Amino acid sequence: MKAEIHRILQNPIYTGDFRWHGKVYRGSHEPLVAKDTFASVQDVLNRKPRARYPKRRHAFMGLLTCARCGCTMTAERKKNKYTYYRCTAFHGRCGNAYIREEQLAQLLGGVVNNIQLPERVANAIKARLHASQAELEQARSRSSARLLERQRALQAKIDRGYDDYVEGRISDALWARKSAEWETELATVTAELSAIERPTSFVATGERILELVKRTGILYKTQDPADQRRVLDSVLSNCTFDRGSVCPTYKKPFDLFARASETGEWRAQQDSNLRPPGS
Repeated sequence: MKAEIHRILQNPIYTGDFRWHGKVYRGSHEPLVAKDTFASVQDVLNRKPRARYPKRRHAFMGLLTCARCGCTMTAERKKNKYTYYRCTAFHGRCGNAYIREEQLAQLLGGVVNNIQLPERVANAIKARLHASQAELEQARSRSSARLLERQRALQAKIDRGYDDYVEGRISDALWARKSAEWETELATVTAELSAIERPTSFVATGERILELVKRTGILYKTQDPADQRRVLDSVLSNCTFDRGSVCPTYKKPFDLFARASETGEWRAQQDSNLRPPGS
């Protein structure tokens, strides 16, 4: 559509001329547009487009909502030097305050610190994960052995029943009924066995989460705002701002770490049920 409009605007036929084999000739028809107007249009069409520069992406845009009215917090640059965040006031002025990006970064640093784990606690959780994985493997091994034994027994029943059927020792109706029962049970056992034999290791995932929790504070403090935002996106599902304070909502399982840190549960458990084996 755009190309068609350009073609029409560049056609000299509207000025009383016409183009033939690359040359412009004077026509006998009445012009619809003055030539100076046509020339001005050509200048506009042939003008080089102005360079478009990407809009500045503020680090914490889209991360915060206003705790007072629920609107999004937006950012704006002042004096080409300072970045301020404020409520968009889409529902009207709510009385929330502005905050400088540097101050906001410090507040959000506290949000990250809330999920920090003491080294002893992290090691205790890791030891518990390994112990739980070992218990799970033992239970899986016992269930697998039981199901394999049941699978062999059912197959033996089917084989013996077929031999009896071929030899005429059981009727067609009895063989049809019993074989259907055995085949159904065998299919169920085989499916359960297949599900049990799938790897279910959660230790690697748990260790990655623990490592991330241990490093978030250091990562946050040493990164620029854009990288700080990536750290926050990893641990937060929502965050509200109200006149100099933030209220985070953590993703799982980081909400558990934040809650334990807030209640002091880590300190209470360091020397009790979270103690690593042999410590």
